[in-house]
Amino acid sequence: SIKMTVLVAVVGLLVAGPTAYAFHGGENSEGFREARFKKRGGPERMYKELGLSQEQKDKLKARREADKEQDKALREQLRTKMKTLHDEIAKPETDRAAVDQEVAEINEIKGQLFSRRIDGLFRMKEVLTPEQFTKLQCKHDGKMAKKQGRWQKKARTGASEAVSPG
Repeated sequence: SIKMTVLVAVVGLLVAGPTAYAFHGGENSEGFREARFKKRGGPERMYKELGLSQEQKDKLKARREADKEQDKALREQLRTKMKTLHDEIAKPETDRAAVDQEVAEINEIKGQLFSRRIDGLFRMKEVLTPEQFTKLQCKHDGKMAKKQGRWQKKARTGASEAVSPG
C-alpha cells in the first residue's frame, strides 16, 4: 500500500539522514568547496565587485585565515557527533538518554558555528563600508533566492513522484 511505502521511506530517511549529514563531503569537502569557489573567481572576484581597497582585502584575508582552523575543527566535531548519533539510533536497543545527549552536544556545536558566523559578519562590517556591505548582502540574498527556488522545484517534483501511483 502507499501508506506503508511512505512509512518505510520516512523511517529510512530518518535512519540514513544523520549518516548522510555526517559524511557530507567527507575529508575532501573543504578542498572541493575551495576549488569550486576559486573556479568562480574566488575572493578576488568578490573584492573586485565590491571595490575593496588593498587594506580591506588584507584585513578580510587575515580574518578568514585566522578563523579557518577553528571552524574546520568544529565542523569535524559535528561530523563525529552525527556519526555517533547515527550509530546509536541504528542499534536494535536504542538508548533514548544516549540519543538525547548526542543531540544536545550536536546542538551545542551548531550553536558555536552559528555564533562564529555572526561574529564574522560583525567583523566584516567593521572592514567594509556600509555601501559595500549592502552590496554584499544583495548578492547573498540573490544567491539564496536562487537556491530556494531550486529547493522548491525539487520539493514539488519529489512530492508529485511520491504520491503518484506506481
